[in-house]
Order: sequence, then structure tokens, then C-alpha cells
Amino acid sequence: AWRAEDVKVMSFAGGKRSFKCHLPPRENLTVAASGRARGGASAEGGASAARSHFIAAKLVPLRGKCWRQTKDYWTYEVCFGHKVTQFRADSDLRFSLGQHQPDLDALLPGGGVREVYSGGTDNRTTEVRYVCGTAHGPGRSHAVVEERPLDYVWTVTGPQFCAWREEDGAKAIDADGTVFKVSAMLEELRGSCVNVTKGWWTYEYCYPFGITQFHLQGNSRKRDPEHSLGTLNGTGAETRPDRVAVSMVQLRPSISPRERRAPPSKHRTLQQRLGNGTVCHEVNRPRATTVSFQCPSNWQQRPATKIISISESSLCEYDVLIHTTLLCGHEKLLPSMPRGKETIQCVAEPAG
Repeated sequence: AWRAEDVKVMSFAGGKRSFKCHLPPRENLTVAASGRARGGASAEGGASAARSHFIAAKLVPLRGKCWRQTKDYWTYEVCFGHKVTQFRADSDLRFSLGQHQPDLDALLPGGGVREVYSGGTDNRTTEVRYVCGTAHGPGRSHAVVEERPLDYVWTVTGPQFCAWREEDGAKAIDADGTVFKVSAMLEELRGSCVNVTKGWWTYEYCYPFGITQFHLQGNSRKRDPEHSLGTLNGTGAETRPDRVAVSMVQLRPSISPRERRAPPSKHRTLQQRLGNGTVCHEVNRPRATTVSFQCPSNWQQRPATKIISISESSLCEYDVLIHTTLLCGHEKLLPSMPRGKETIQCVAEPAG
């Protein structure tokens, strides 16, 4: 028998036909959203799935990448989630330092992650430790040491490996006492720009400094006209790495049919306010933009950072949405873990 609270009468065909439908029970919430288990083996399996989900989200910006470090005459290379090797550029000498063992991945209490790479040449093994720290290029640490013969440790820093327990997730402190604002999650965007063309106009955002709107003139690629839609330049606002001012806000409920069918999600978005743009003569004030950054729901496919939408909410006031997997390693910015397949059963109501 269907429980009354799980049954809803739905109308189709312009209200001419009604169906009594049994919806999936509300208690079938995702383990990632609730963090609570119901006991027994199911509880342990759910908690394990949630940990694996969160580990994958923290590591997604690094997947598919290989980093190298040279020490003396040796070069060490880690291909994240795949393998670690050691070789000499001046010879054919090469050793495997291990293959990734995903079953041994561990989520650490301070927000970090530990991976094990084993089965290397002569049983060489590497532990990759991801710890709280900056992602800003000059200050980012990735170092390999041979702690014992044939046993290596590679340490990588990143803001997604911080605990983010201060100020409701807006601030983190690393082991050395360094304070990070939540904008540290975006530091890998520094020095690059993302753009999109919509009709006649092209829009370009460069973190963290500003956003411009321009038209490219034919083959010359000259930008004319060009307007600033908001900038930090000349405003005195903080632009130093890991210190940029952004706010963390709750997402508005989606109104798209696709999202209405999705489980409720309490994940948040980061917003940056950019003013002091080119003066808009229609309203006699500078153009301004609110830039929103979100972890995309399809983050596991490793989509590139891109501008998803641009709208003019009022005259010369703009809203820009950017999706980036850089945010997915923050618990409050990660969308809820998806449900498995669920069935909706419907029975036609007698014609009235």
C-alpha cells in the first residue's frame, strides 16, 4: 500500500486527465546532503560513498594533469590519480614509483586527502599528501622526498584541502596559521581570462580584476567599441592572492523543469561585485556587474571553467554566471550527491 504522504495527484493533457502518482519517499535523501546514516551495513556503505564522492570533488581540478619536479639529476613526475615515475633526462634510466590504488584513498580530518601509489619498480611506493595551502603559483608547494629507501612522499597544497570551518565556511587557517579567504578557491584563475560571444558582443572576465564587453572588428581583431562592465582597478579593493573579497550566498531555487526533478541542494555560490565600469549615459552612472561562481552539477566530467550566462538585470547592471570545478572541493559549494534511479508509479484516476 502507498503511504498518503508519498502520493500526489498530477494532471496532464491540459488538466483533462488526472493520475494518482507514488513519488520516491522523502527519506531517500542523498548521504552527501544529510550526512546521516540509518544504521547497519547500509549506513557504512552510504558514509563510504559520501567520502569517496567528496574526495573526487576535491581532486577533480588535478585529474588528467601531470606535475614534475627536478631534484639534482632526477626528475619526478606525478600524474594525479594514475602513476608516479622517476627518471633521468640525460639517459634511459626510469623507475615506476607506484600506480594509484583508489581503494586506499583517505579523507583526512583537517580537510586533506591521502593517496597511495604502490607496486613500483622494486616495490617502490609513493604517498601523495594533499594539504591546506595556497593554489597561487609562486606560493604553491609540491615537493617530493624519499623518507625511507624506496618510499616516497609527495606533498601538494591547495585551498580545497583546507577545513573551511571558520566564519561559516568563508575562512580557513592552515597548519602554519596562515588565513585564507574563500576566494582562495579561485586563485588558479588568476592570470587567465574566460570569454564568450553572444551575438555582436564578446564578454571577457579576468580574475579578479574585471569584466569587459567589446566587439571584434573583422579580421583586424580590434576591440571597438569596448566597455568595462566592472573593475577592481583604481578602487582600492583588495586584489592580493587569497584575499579577494567575495561573498558566499545560498543559491536560488531553480525553475527549470530539469532542475525541479533534482533532489534539493543547499550548496552555495560565490559572488564578486564589480563596480566602477564605463559610465552608462542612459543612467549617468558607471556600469556594474555581479559575478557568480558555481561548482557545476556535471563536475565529474571535468568541464572547463566557462561563462554560462550573462544577463542585464537592469539598465547597465549585469549578472554573470561562471561554472568552475575549482569550487567543488569546498563542502558548502559542492552540489548534493546524486540519487540513484528511482521510480514514479502512476495510476489513472477515474474520469469525472
